[in-house]
Amino acid sequence: MTGIVVFAAMMVALAVQAALRGGAPERIAATSLAAAALVTWFANGDTASTFTQVRWDILWIDAGLLCVLLAVALTADRFWPMWIAAFQLVTVAGHGARGYAPDILPSVYWWLLGKTCYPMMALLCIGIERHQRRLREGLPEFAWTRHRHHIEGGEAGR
Repeated sequence: MTGIVVFAAMMVALAVQAALRGGAPERIAATSLAAAALVTWFANGDTASTFTQVRWDILWIDAGLLCVLLAVALTADRFWPMWIAAFQLVTVAGHGARGYAPDILPSVYWWLLGKTCYPMMALLCIGIERHQRRLREGLPEFAWTRHRHHIEGGEAGR
């Protein structure tokens, strides 16, 4: 139970940091991670699952989160979304591995689903800090790649 409380506190702190200090990609990623964590918590709340078989409800949540994170990764002018999407892909692949090889230990399946979020949160913290550093130093800051191309293309044409 303590682990759940610590995780929830970290997720809330990250969401608040992203809302106050992050750019649009950071806010979208933090909101998506928090929403997926909350929905997953509700999916696990009614049953004491032993993770002995594929958790289809959690697979759909993880696949939806992967789609959002991939969209951010492919359009954001940042490095960290691709890494977060890669970690989420590992999580989704864990569901596939469980379906393909049912002899995988349930604890390994549970660990893979539940623990990949910690490096994802760390990467998002790094992303928020790098965003703030660029703003403090007065460096160009583009949330989305299309904005960079629009601005740079306009300046090149002058």
